[in-house]
Amino acid sequence: MATQTQAPVQPGSENKLYILQQGIVEDAPGGVPAHLSFGILSTVPDAVNPGDITFTLKAPTGFVFTGWLSWAYHDVNTLQAKGNLETTQGTLGDGGRTLTFTHNPYLSTNQECLGYGAQVTAVDGATPGRYTDGQLKVGAAAPIKLKGRVLDPDED
Repeated sequence: MATQTQAPVQPGSENKLYILQQGIVEDAPGGVPAHLSFGILSTVPDAVNPGDITFTLKAPTGFVFTGWLSWAYHDVNTLQAKGNLETTQGTLGDGGRTLTFTHNPYLSTNQECLGYGAQVTAVDGATPGRYTDGQLKVGAAAPIKLKGRVLDPDED
């Protein structure tokens, strides 16, 4: 059986990653949970292996996390999945407004990326509108904003 050799862990190398939200999550109160999607790509051609680091997500106003999340490796040119989808449950805080989990966003080259999806739902009574006050922090990397749109209940 073949095994994959990973580059040595390089603490702080998450600063070599490009982190982005993919689309804007939309949901209506009482609707079916949606996925807040984000991706991680390498900004260098060499392997990036920060080791297990903490991901901290704060949901945009009007949303809470359910705790479930998943990720898979993709080819950056075709966006086709290169590996099996992994699913786990993170730790919820602040009434579901925050989600934390630990993962190693290892990328062997800049020709692959990680795609993540965290399940969210709009809070009952949330005011419809677009909110940009969510946040994603991946280890020591600079945080990014997370955006969401609460729909009218009849829009879902």
